[in-house]
Amino acid sequence: MGGFALHDADKSFLRVLDESTLEELAQTEEIDWPTITAKEIQDRSKADIFSKGIVLLQTTWFIVQCVSRFATKLAVTEVEVVTFAFAVLNAITYWLWWDNPSDVRCAVRVYLKSAEESSNRTISEARKQRDTSRSNTPMRPATNEDGFLKSFRSSFERRRNKQGLMALVLDTLLLTPINTVFGPLLDMGQDETPIPDDDITRVPTFYSPPADASILVMIGVAALFGAIHFISWPSTFPTAAERWLWRVSTILITAGPFLMVFSTAIGETVDEDETDTILMRILSISAFSMVGTLMVVYIISRIILLILPLILLRNLPPKALLELKWSEFFPHI
Repeated sequence: MGGFALHDADKSFLRVLDESTLEELAQTEEIDWPTITAKEIQDRSKADIFSKGIVLLQTTWFIVQCVSRFATKLAVTEVEVVTFAFAVLNAITYWLWWDNPSDVRCAVRVYLKSAEESSNRTISEARKQRDTSRSNTPMRPATNEDGFLKSFRSSFERRRNKQGLMALVLDTLLLTPINTVFGPLLDMGQDETPIPDDDITRVPTFYSPPADASILVMIGVAALFGAIHFISWPSTFPTAAERWLWRVSTILITAGPFLMVFSTAIGETVDEDETDTILMRILSISAFSMVGTLMVVYIISRIILLILPLILLRNLPPKALLELKWSEFFPHI
């Protein structure tokens, strides 16, 4: 979460720390392990049990209403089905994030033991010893003297000398915007999202430390979210086109996560294969292209399932206008 920040002996900020780097620096005795308790971490949270409980109570009440309408065979509109899917997603998210601090603004400071160690050994060098496949970049303390224009100019000159002017223009106008939009989505599908060396001041939006079960949880929750939309499969739609648009989009958002993970696994397996043949290259490119295509299709399907329910409000079935009679469940109310 970026809750631990590394400083040198002169108390100058160096970078945020991830779990593996924090353990590594402690094992090499370059830092003292930070002394912080669970209560001190929770004290940094801006969301207490009361506020979280209110949100969960509202979500649970809506879910109960939807289930009750199903039980009494009252019509449930597509808007309610979509909201029901988001309510379930919200409940799962709150359960997974219940113990996580919210809106932490002051990081726990971790100091290198001496200024000599901080200048002779950088975090990138320590990472290189552990995994030679990761590139290292020299660190420098963040200062207020570096303005935006100065930083942009130096970055532009460095990239132009390295890539060339045409490649830099293509990267700036096309590749960078695409990566800005879809990069965080790709991070969500990784078992571990590393803190990039080009931005040492924060963790990525969807930062994920190593967790073997994270990808399974993500697929399961995404599939559950999509499967809830099957509730409206037998519903009456004004037109056949709208009915099949709903059904096809529901199938795509339910099966899409499985297909994306499967395609990614194929692409990574081929990349790890030492056999460098044209067939292997084509297979790798095809697999990763399929991931990108599925991601675009998934996003379009989600947009359809957000807009279509609002359009369908123009022609509601009569039972959708009936109120739920709680006396059928609780006779004495």
